[in-house]
Amino acid sequence: MLYPYIELPDETIITHLKIKPYNTVLINFEQPVENGFREAKIKLPSYKWLYNEEFSNEQIASFEDFAHKNSAVIYKYARLGGIDNNN
Repeated sequence: MLYPYIELPDETIITHLKIKPYNTVLINFEQPVENGFREAKIKLPSYKWLYNEEFSNEQIASFEDFAHKNSAVIYKYARLGGIDNNN
């Protein structure tokens, strides 16, 4: 299940999955475009890009920086079952 995290001012939607084996979490970046969405996925804690459809190298670098800066909070919400379950 994808859990919502945040929507950026440029309409990029950031979601994540629950924690997987080996303490991994996938973060998804999606942005609406004329014919649907462009999308990228990064795996934590390795910060390995698994997928990138149509984002520029500059955008990917920005998303990777975002992932580094938000990883602790994303791990927290991944353990809790999403931001909506933060009690």
